[in-house]
Formats: sequence, C-alpha cells, structure tokens
Amino acid sequence: LRCAPARPAAGAMPARRSPMARAGFALAAAGSAWQLAPSFVGIRGARPAPATAMKGYRLDWMLEGRGGDSSLQTQDGYWVGEVGFETSQNAQGYRYRMRPTKEEYQQGREVDGYMQQIGPFKFKFGEIFGGTGNNEKLRELKRKIVLEGLTDPKKIEENDYWMKRYGHKRFEPYYVDQSTGQAQSLFPTMAQWSGLDPLNEERGTKWIEADWGKPWIQKYIGTKIAGYVTADQVQYEYNTGKINPKKLPPPVLPGPDVPKLKIGGKKAPAVKSSGGGGGGGLGGLFR
Repeated sequence: LRCAPARPAAGAMPARRSPMARAGFALAAAGSAWQLAPSFVGIRGARPAPATAMKGYRLDWMLEGRGGDSSLQTQDGYWVGEVGFETSQNAQGYRYRMRPTKEEYQQGREVDGYMQQIGPFKFKFGEIFGGTGNNEKLRELKRKIVLEGLTDPKKIEENDYWMKRYGHKRFEPYYVDQSTGQAQSLFPTMAQWSGLDPLNEERGTKWIEADWGKPWIQKYIGTKIAGYVTADQVQYEYNTGKINPKKLPPPVLPGPDVPKLKIGGKKAPAVKSSGGGGGGGLGGLFR
C-alpha cells in the first residue's frame, strides 16, 4: 500500500530563496569560473610570489647536457659534495673523516700505524681499526679558541650584567675537548685513567695531556679550601671499609681522636682501637 504524496493546498505560493542566498551562489559560481579560466582561455589567476627563491638541481640542464656536461648541475653554478668538502678541509690543513691528508702521508707526519707495506704494495689497514681528526693544525685551532674565550660582544655585556645582579656569569666559553691525537697506546694507560703519575713514567710519553688547559674547570680554581679533608679522616674511612681476612691481623683504628672527625657534617661514632674485624663508621657503606 503506497501513500500518495501530499499536494500543496490550493492558492499556496512556492518557497523562494532570499536575496542573500542568491548572492552567495553567484559569488561561488564566479569564483569557480575564475579558477577554471586558465583551463579554457589561458588566463592565469594571481598567485603570490614565493618568499624564497628555490635553487637546487637543474635536471633540464643535465638532460640537455648544457655546457657539454651532463653530470650534476645546480642553479648556483657549483656543488660542494663530500669530495669537495674533503678537498676544502685538506687545503686548510684539517683532516676529514679522521683520516690523514695526502700531504701528511707524503711527509710522514702523525701517520704511524695507518699504512702498511707488503712488498711493493701499500695498504691503509690502520684506517680500518681507528683514526683521529687531530693534527697540529687542529690543535692550533683549539689553543686559539681557548685563548680567545668568549668573543661575542652581546654575551660579554650580558655577563657583566649578570655578575653585578646575580654574582655569576650566564655564558661560558666554548668547550674544547682534551683529545690531542698523540696517544701512543691503543687503550688509555693506568695513569691516564686515574690522573695520577707520581713517578712520571707515562706522562709526556704514552700519555700526553692537552696544553690548552681545561676551560670548564677554570672557574673552580681558588674556590676549594686546601686540606679540607684531612689525612686522618681519609685513613679512618679507608680502614673502616677494609675486609679483614682471618689470617691477617685486624687493622689498628684511630682511638680517642675519632669522635673529633666528621662524616657528612656529623661527628663520627666512637670506635674502639682493639681488634674485631671491620669496625664502625662508614664500614657498612663499603662492604
């Protein structure tokens, strides 16, 4: 059973669109025609010019072989690739990819272990296992950076303001690493690991320190009290942390003067000087 649609009553007027709706449809139609105009009459709509001129590969120049060259061409007229950058670095005396320059190989400067010779043939086996970007030219640059310090006038001015207002500077000089490329061993020596070489057995021979100092710790020089931790305090803490086998006699700990020493700002507990393995104090921390 289908119901017939309702018919409008006799004398009723059909609904009409408002003038605003008709104006909106007219504007939309005009905009569409303007956008489609280039497809029909060849008129281009106004487009904003790019903010930055695009420069890069010129594929059309490569295809046509402009200038008799079908290799890489750019709008700028030059291209600095990896080979070009290596050439630029070597011309200034710097290494690229931590590999010695051609001149360094020819003159034998700081190339020990890099090249091996078997009969008339030479191989750079050393470059497979290691390398360094340090050479005399780079060490000179590091010394120059450390000596110059902070050079930006705005940062220097702001540092003066911070010193007056807060008592410290805001900007620090650029960090300069301590590598020199002059190490004579594959791994760091014991003196280099610990920083101690009382007999000067390794310092200056196998372990060569940088001669441009340590810029980031310069600000701490003169801020520490010499002898703040006494030798007696160090010996006390060392003894309380010992593990004493039964075959060895127990260590002799300090006696009456122990309560006078301080650990972490507090007085240390009294410890009897007679045996008994271990003792008190910081022994629990070191076991």
